[in-house]
Amino acid sequence: MPPKKKADQQEEAPAAKKTAAAASAIAANASKITTSAKAIAAGKADMIERTPTPRKPRAESGLVLVHWNVGGLNGLLNGKNADERKALLSALVEAEKPDVLAISEHKLQQKNVAAAEAALLGLLPGYTAHWAVCTAKNGYSGVVCLVRSGVEVSSVSLDAVESINEGRTVSIEFPDCHAVAAYVPNAGQDLKRLDYRIDTWEPAMRSYLQTLQASGKPVVLFGDLNVAHLDADIWNVTAKHVPKSAGCTPRERAAFGALLASGPFVDCFRQLWPDASGAFSYWSTRSGNQLLNRGLRLDYAVASASLAAPGAALSLHDCAYLAEYAPNGDHAPSLVALARTAAA
Repeated sequence: MPPKKKADQQEEAPAAKKTAAAASAIAANASKITTSAKAIAAGKADMIERTPTPRKPRAESGLVLVHWNVGGLNGLLNGKNADERKALLSALVEAEKPDVLAISEHKLQQKNVAAAEAALLGLLPGYTAHWAVCTAKNGYSGVVCLVRSGVEVSSVSLDAVESINEGRTVSIEFPDCHAVAAYVPNAGQDLKRLDYRIDTWEPAMRSYLQTLQASGKPVVLFGDLNVAHLDADIWNVTAKHVPKSAGCTPRERAAFGALLASGPFVDCFRQLWPDASGAFSYWSTRSGNQLLNRGLRLDYAVASASLAAPGAALSLHDCAYLAEYAPNGDHAPSLVALARTAAA
C-alpha cells in the first residue's frame, strides 16, 4: 500500500505545481493595481478569516460535478492572461477529474461555438460538450457542460427553464439522478431584473426541479445561482448598501429559502459545513477583494434532501470552493461530489 500512496502523490504533483505557477503569475499582475493590495501594503486592511473545510478523499464510485463561471470563454482561451487561465483550467480538470465540468457565462454566439469547442476539447480531451447558447442577446450568458467519456448519460436538455432563450441551463439525466447546471439571471444594475427574477424565474425553476424529482430520481442543481443566502455568505452584511445590491436583496435571499423548502432540497455546502464562515465563491476583481477574502457565496450545489439521508444508495460526499484557481477573484470553481454505495 505505501508504494501506491507515493505514486498517487507523484501523480497529483504536476497539477498542483501548474496551479501554483499560473495563479502566481495572475496574482502578481493584479496586486500592482488593486485597492485591496494598496490597503494591505499600507497596513490598513484585515483579511476575513475562512473556516477550514477539509476535503474528503475521492469516492471510489460516484459522480463529481464542477462548475466555473469564467466570465467569457473567449477571454479565457484568447484574452489577457490566457496562458495562465488555460493552465489553471487544465490543472483543475487534472486534479479533480470531474465527470461533468459546467462552464457558465461563456457568452458565445452559436456561430462561434464550433471553434471554441475545438479549442476547449483540445485543452481538455476526453469530454463531450453540450451547449446552451443565448439567442436573445449577443455576447451574453450561456452554459456549456463537458461530460467525461465513459460516463453513462440518459438524456440532455438545453435551456429548459423559462422560455427566455438566454442559455441558462443544461440538464443531464444519469441512470440514478438528474443534474442541472445553471447560470441564474442577475437582478442587474439598479435591480432592473429583480421582479423578473423573483416573480418569473424562481417559480419556474422550483417547478422544473420538482418535476424532475417526481420522476423518482434525486436532483442536483449546481452553478452560479446569483444569490448570497445567509449572513455568513456576505463579507460586509451590515453595510447599508448590501440589501439594495443584486444577489443580496431580502427578496432574493428569501426566494433561495423557498427553493430549499420546495424539494425539500439541501444546500450541499451548508449540509456539510453549517457553521463555516468566510467561505466565499466570488470576489470583486475591480478592487482585488480576494486578497482580503472580502467576498460573497454566489455559487451553489443544491440537492434533493434524500441525498443527505444516512445509507442512501447515492449520497452527498463532498462540496468545496476551489479558490486557488481564481487568484484574481471573480468566481472560483465549485465542486460537489456524490458517492454510490455498492449493492449488497
